[in-house]
Amino acid sequence: MDKRQLLTELKTALQTGDVSEAEVRAVLSTASSALLPIDEPKAENEHTSSEKLSAVEVMFYVAGIVLFAAIMSLIWQTWDNNNPVTRILLSAGVGAGLWTVAYILHKQQNTTIIRKGLENAIILTGSLCVISGGFITTNEIIGGFKEVNFIPGALTFATLGALHIAYDRLVKKDLVLLMGILLSVGTLPATLFGILENSDITVDVDIYAGITIISALTLASASRVVAKIYPDRSKIKSTFDPLVAFVTLGAMFGASFGDYSVVWLALLVGSVFGLFYLSIVLQSKHLLGNASLFLVVSVLTISFKYFSGAGVSVSLIVAAMGLLGSAALATSINKKYFKNPAHTKNPIS
Repeated sequence: MDKRQLLTELKTALQTGDVSEAEVRAVLSTASSALLPIDEPKAENEHTSSEKLSAVEVMFYVAGIVLFAAIMSLIWQTWDNNNPVTRILLSAGVGAGLWTVAYILHKQQNTTIIRKGLENAIILTGSLCVISGGFITTNEIIGGFKEVNFIPGALTFATLGALHIAYDRLVKKDLVLLMGILLSVGTLPATLFGILENSDITVDVDIYAGITIISALTLASASRVVAKIYPDRSKIKSTFDPLVAFVTLGAMFGASFGDYSVVWLALLVGSVFGLFYLSIVLQSKHLLGNASLFLVVSVLTISFKYFSGAGVSVSLIVAAMGLLGSAALATSINKKYFKNPAHTKNPIS
């Protein structure tokens, strides 16, 4: 039987019901599996190697942080004996030098795990030194280390953010780009606090919470805008989501002890349930964890703040009931909507 006859017979069998579509698909699946190369199962080993590589990279990052701590310790120990130029060279100067070394390593043709890890560690240390050097330079210029200067700080944030984004064009590292986004967004709260500092407005917990929430939401939006500008870096768009969720809900919780406690607490509870919904839509267990944490915090706050008049026992009973309900809700969502790990997205990755 040639191909045309085989397809005609198959079509007739499907129409008459002698053969089902599921049976055809099963045969095709079996045939495809039989045609796979003998060494195909290596995919699992490759995945394992990738996980080991990530662990090695984390160790290099830790080494970079330790190196930065050593540099900062040297600056601190010699602070009184050094002039401003020396302090700037030990921070910003060292950072610029490390960035240069990392760029040279990045341009090399031979790529190994050790070279890649070393490059990442040097970039991290260099970025931290450049950031520290930037603020040291700013404070040396304005002559003030004893108080927070928001407007000069905002200019420093903007400059450092631009430097990181520009350096990312050379090394193409997500870490550098993310730090550039974070620093650039830091310009917003610093500017707002600077304006309020020079005005007659009394800054209370409600204003602090509002600015914090606006800044956090701006950070989440900024990462998405940058991901659209650079399509090859689209995976960074949700990197800050867990941090944004934690900071936003934390600001609401802190404001719930201010003058508008009821409003902020209601907003906190509503945002928690909204975050539960977003965790399902985005398939993010990080958001689910944040929502679960602040649901517990909300329950404890409500029980001891609004039921304490009825006695400690009543408050504890209300808290226990609320905690059981929170645990049941989080567990139910996890089992019902996060069944398949293959479809679970990790915003950090």
